[in-house]
Amino acid sequence: MTVLTPFETLELNEEKYIRQITSVLQRNMARDYPAGATLRDAHPRHLALLAATFTVAPDVPPELQIGVFAKPMTYDAWVRLSNASSTPQSDLHKDIRGCAIKLRHVGGAHIPESDEADTQDFLLVSMPTMSLGTLKLFRDAIVLSLGVSPLLFVAKMLLTGKGRMLKTLQRAKTNPASVLELRYWSTTPYLFGSQQVAKYSLVPTSDPRNDFPPVLTETYLVDDLEERLDAAEATFDFMVQLRRDPAHMPVEDAAVEWTEVQSAFIKVATLRIPPQEFRTEERAQLAEALAFSPGHARVEHRPIGAINRARMTIYKILSDFRHARDGRAKPV
Repeated sequence: MTVLTPFETLELNEEKYIRQITSVLQRNMARDYPAGATLRDAHPRHLALLAATFTVAPDVPPELQIGVFAKPMTYDAWVRLSNASSTPQSDLHKDIRGCAIKLRHVGGAHIPESDEADTQDFLLVSMPTMSLGTLKLFRDAIVLSLGVSPLLFVAKMLLTGKGRMLKTLQRAKTNPASVLELRYWSTTPYLFGSQQVAKYSLVPTSDPRNDFPPVLTETYLVDDLEERLDAAEATFDFMVQLRRDPAHMPVEDAAVEWTEVQSAFIKVATLRIPPQEFRTEERAQLAEALAFSPGHARVEHRPIGAINRARMTIYKILSDFRHARDGRAKPV
C-alpha cells in the first residue's frame, strides 16, 4: 500500500504503471548485457566516480537547518558523473549529463524504503525539469519506446499535443566543455522536514575555462576530468529551493519548472572534489557496485511525487537484479 504525505496525490493506475516500467526495463537489461556485466538501465555510462566532501555551510538559515543540513559538518561522499542515455554511448553524442551524490555516515532515521542505513543520495541532471513529468508519460515513454518502437511513442506525443515536451528534452542535450562547468537540478521534489517541500540544485563555482579540445573525441569529457583533477580541485554550491507557491510549483508534475522568481535557491553546502586519480580498475569496479537512488534518504528528505515513488521501487528492483545477475555484492 502506497503511503502518501499531505503534499502528494496518488496517480491513477500508479502501481500498474510501476510494474509495467519495471518489467520492460528488466527484460531489456537481460537482453542487452551478458550476465556478469549488466549495466544500469539509466545512465549506464559513467564518466567518473569521484571521492568528494560535502560541507554544510555555517550560515544555513534556521528554516533549512534540517536533516543532514542541521548543523555545520563535513560528510565524505562519492560523486558519480554520467551520460544519461539508456544506451551506453561516447561523449561525442549530445546528451543530458547526470551527477549523483552519495553522502556517507549521515546517521539519523531513514525512510522504510531505503536499503542503505547510513547514506543520503542526491540525484541530479543537467536540466531543471523532467520533460516527461508525470508517471503516465514516463510509463508511455518506457513501454512504447523501449517495449515497442520509439516512433510509436513520438507519434502518440504529437497526436496528443505534447510534442513540445520532446523538443524540451532534445534542447537539453548538449556537448559541454566540461561536466564540471554544468549546473545540475534534482527536477523532482523532496520533503524538507515534515512541513516543507524542496528541490535541489548544484551550481559550479570553480574558475570557468569553457575551452573545448581542438577535436572532440569519444572520451573527451573523461579526458577533461582527468586533466582538471590532476592538480586542481573542483567545487560546487549545493542549493535548496523551497516550495513557496503550491499553486504554481506542483509536486506531481516534474515537467513544470519551479522558477527562481517564485522561490530563490539558497546555498546550504559546498561539494568539494579534490585532485585525484580516478581512471583505475578499482574505481571502475566500485562505480558499478555502488547503487544510487532517491530512496536512499533520511526521513527529513523523503522523495515525494509519483515519479519519485516509482523511482524508489523501480531502482531497488533493478539494482537487486543487476547485482544478483553479476554476482556482485553492494558495498556496505
